[in-house]
Amino acid sequence: MRYTATAENRPHRTQTRDREVTVPAILDAAEIEFATKGFAAARTESIATRANVVKGLIFHYFKSKEGLYEAVLMRAYQPLSEALDKSLEKNLNATDALLSFIERLLAAMTEHPLSPVIFMLESIQGGGEHFRKLGMPSLYSRVEVLLKKGIASGEFREMDPGHGAINIIGLCGFYFCAANNLSHIPGRGRNPLNRQSLARHTAEVMAFVRKGTTSGS
Repeated sequence: MRYTATAENRPHRTQTRDREVTVPAILDAAEIEFATKGFAAARTESIATRANVVKGLIFHYFKSKEGLYEAVLMRAYQPLSEALDKSLEKNLNATDALLSFIERLLAAMTEHPLSPVIFMLESIQGGGEHFRKLGMPSLYSRVEVLLKKGIASGEFREMDPGHGAINIIGLCGFYFCAANNLSHIPGRGRNPLNRQSLARHTAEVMAFVRKGTTSGS
């Protein structure tokens, strides 16, 4: 029996396909807009133009500019949280779990290099209110717990684990926030976000953290 599309089934299939294409396009465009202008100055008209969609689709899928902003934040945060989840679920010792987390964290930031910039602007311009509302400080708390575990086992030196978590995550992310400045440092190359530079950043951060946290270092 030959299947024939009907008015009843065609719209659902089309809407599903359109959503799968349109939503990521809007999020990609919004990521650039929020990373360059912050939440307050970002314009939904600019996002729609960059995504090649009508402005109304932004409000159809995300309800508001704030809803879109929070969706961008969550998309940026999710890989960071998953990086920690995957590192902890392997029952590794504290040192290996921390280094595994850093490697995964930097891989996620490499894939979306504007994510750290958005988080920085959220802090500077937005006072961190959306960061708090969406439960994102828990990433720092969970890394703090990991550091406490390493201190208790004797793997890590005595430290303030709260500040340790802040410094480790900051060490990973600041490089991306400062990329435009770094491109002007003599001898560093014009593109600090190319594959070679990012691989060096990952290696140096992991070596720095290993040396800086190890007991007796």
